[in-house]
Amino acid sequence: MTNRKKVRGWKTQIRRVERWRERHLTPDWTHFGRFDFDYVKIQIDPWNRLVRRQPPLWLGRQMIHGLLNIYDAWAEAAPDAPYLRIWLAWPFLMDSQVVMAGESQAGRYGGMFRSVSELGWASTRGFPPQFGALLLERLRAYQWQECLNEYEVDAEDVSPRWLAKRPHSTLIPEGGRPVTWVEQGRIWVGQRRLTGGV
Repeated sequence: MTNRKKVRGWKTQIRRVERWRERHLTPDWTHFGRFDFDYVKIQIDPWNRLVRRQPPLWLGRQMIHGLLNIYDAWAEAAPDAPYLRIWLAWPFLMDSQVVMAGESQAGRYGGMFRSVSELGWASTRGFPPQFGALLLERLRAYQWQECLNEYEVDAEDVSPRWLAKRPHSTLIPEGGRPVTWVEQGRIWVGQRRLTGGV
C-alpha cells in the first residue's frame, strides 16, 4: 500500500484522532507500576498498519496537537515524574509519542537519542514550516532538544554505495565491533519549559 492510496472518510479520521486523544489523557498507572514506564504512540488506523503510512499534513497537525494535550494531562497527573517527554518525529510523524518513566527507566529513555547540538557534523534544522503557524506557536511553549532519528544497520549487509547515499555515522564502542547508524529524520524531545527558563 502506498501513501497515495485514497483514504475515504476524513470526518471519521478526525473522530478517531479525538477518541485516541481522549482515551490516553490519563497514564496507564497499572502498566507504570509494573514496568516503571508508560508511553502512548499515535496509533490510529490506517496510518500504522504493517505498511506504515504518513497522514496528510492537516491531519498530522491534529495528531500533534493531540500528543501535546496528552503530554500536558500527564504532566498534571505526574508533576514529579523523573522522565516525562514528548518525542516529535519528522518526516515519520507516526514515530511520535509521549513517554513517562520512573527512576529505574529514566536513564534508558534519557539516552535514547543523540542530540544534534552534541555532534560536530550535524546541523540543527528546526521544526519544518509545514507544521503551520498555529502549531509552531504552540510548540514554542515547550523546551526542545533536536535529536537524530536513526536506525542501526550492519555495514556488511548493505553495499557501500547504498550507505554513501544516506547520512550515516559509524561508532566503535570500546572493545566492540563498529556500529553504523543511518539517519532517517529528526526527533525533537520536548518538555514543559521550566519556570524562569529560557
